Amino acid sequence: MRIEMVRQMCAAVDSGDAEAFGAWFAADATYTFGNNEPLIGRAAVVAATAGAAGALPWVRHVVDQVAEVGDQLFCRFTIETEAPDGEQLALPCVTVIWMSGDEIVDYRVHMDISPAMA
Repeated sequence: MRIEMVRQMCAAVDSGDAEAFGAWFAADATYTFGNNEPLIGRAAVVAATAGAAGALPWVRHVVDQVAEVGDQLFCRFTIETEAPDGEQLALPCVTVIWMSGDEIVDYRVHMDISPAMA
């Protein structure tokens, strides 16, 4: 089971280490957050992760569930952070990850981040 990989990825994001998060991705991986256009390539993933981490005062991923089906991981998280007014938030998130060997080739995040940005 790849749950330890998922935990390490979450820890990298939570600590603001975009490079460590990006290291899990294939050079030509795609990353899609919500309805945004897909990012293509590890460098784009690293840049977007660094930007997102800088937009929030802090973030903590709570891994609620990881299911592995073939080369896909279905991950359910609670994303803890705070809104600009200081309100503590616990936002639901589902991520679908496609793997090729030990690298991520496609990563799709399904969540509404708007409460943290309002």
